[in-house]
Amino acid sequence: MTTAQPTSPRVPDPDPHRLLHRLVTALLTLGFLGYVLHQHPALRETAAAVGGMGALILAAVLAAGRSR
Repeated sequence: MTTAQPTSPRVPDPDPHRLLHRLVTALLTLGFLGYVLHQHPALRETAAAVGGMGALILAAVLAAGRSR
């Protein structure tokens, strides 16, 4: 009977286009939001409030992740 030798786990290759994809996505999102807020000025206050709450939630999630 033969036995197999275990191999060490390999780290997956990082995606070389990951940063580019995130940058393009962020720019498209900002462009879309800028266009909508330019066309509908009444939404500016609501968008600022939602963005502020989103920033607070993101900060809380990141802080919780660091504490682990």
